Amino acid sequence: MTTTDSRLLLELYALAAPEWWECATPGADWARKEQAMAPDQLRPRAYAGECDLRAIVELLLSAQAAEPAFDWLSAGQLRALLADPAFDRARDLRLWVDTRGALVACALLWAGNTLLWFSRPAARGEALDALVVAWGASRAREVAAPDERITLRTETRDPQTQRIASLARLGFVPQPGHALRMRRALAESLTGQRTPAGYRIRPLAEGELGAWLALAGELFPQATRLPLSVGRRRALMADAAYTPDLDLVAETETGALVGFCHAALRPDERERLGRRAGWIELLGVAPAQRGAGLGRALLRTGLLALADYGADEALLTVRADNTAAQALYAAEGFIPLHAERTWTLTLD
Repeated sequence: MTTTDSRLLLELYALAAPEWWECATPGADWARKEQAMAPDQLRPRAYAGECDLRAIVELLLSAQAAEPAFDWLSAGQLRALLADPAFDRARDLRLWVDTRGALVACALLWAGNTLLWFSRPAARGEALDALVVAWGASRAREVAAPDERITLRTETRDPQTQRIASLARLGFVPQPGHALRMRRALAESLTGQRTPAGYRIRPLAEGELGAWLALAGELFPQATRLPLSVGRRRALMADAAYTPDLDLVAETETGALVGFCHAALRPDERERLGRRAGWIELLGVAPAQRGAGLGRALLRTGLLALADYGADEALLTVRADNTAAQALYAAEGFIPLHAERTWTLTLD
């Protein structure tokens, strides 16, 4: 979708929901008339509650419409992060507004060093990036332990050439290794996979969250962006975008949870942007249970469920050094889209 398409989409949404529009962007007409803006036209401020939340989600969707590779978080994941009691919305989130008070950019810092930001398309560029990084560095210093060496982290996708160039000029360095975004069309033939003997695949039960988090934490110990904390996972499950039937687990005959496939829809993207992708957010099997075909069975069950809910393609991310998982995904029809890379900036 082009920037023009994005503006038209938002203008139509404003007409459909004028009360929300005035709340989110008082006195502004940026969806109707985008123009470049200098940093001195922007004013930073803190998060101010529910009205800001709706504006932030719409800003995220606008950024994704203009730059489809910008898909680090879904709207549901963003709402879950902001609803997590462990996330300090007053200090770990910063907004920038224009002279009319309309939201232009949003930045978040979590885990003390991971920085994410997005903006209106016309505001993108090194000048805004520098403002965001300066705020992120200041906030990271506030939460760091005395004498702690602070390293800011952020991410790029290979199609984001402007962002990559901007980060390099600001002193960020790409880290060794990367992840791959992969896709599979769901119009292609999908067949069920017989669950291996001794296992059962079913939706996650409410009382199993602790066991799920323990297994996920064991399998993905460094995945700071994933909703693996109790508060964030509960907030995600309470969000309107969450579909319980797609949150699958595998159990043994004794009832032990030994694997999961968290598939997800992104209804906000479907509604606003016309995208019908489904996601394999997280797939894992306990090491002792591998080799029996359980991972393949979980993946196929998740893909079939996404197709049943109307998704036309499935997307996932896998580490480039996880050759076993890549081989599974390739065998199941997934092809690489682009690389996802971590960039770091060590602060003085």
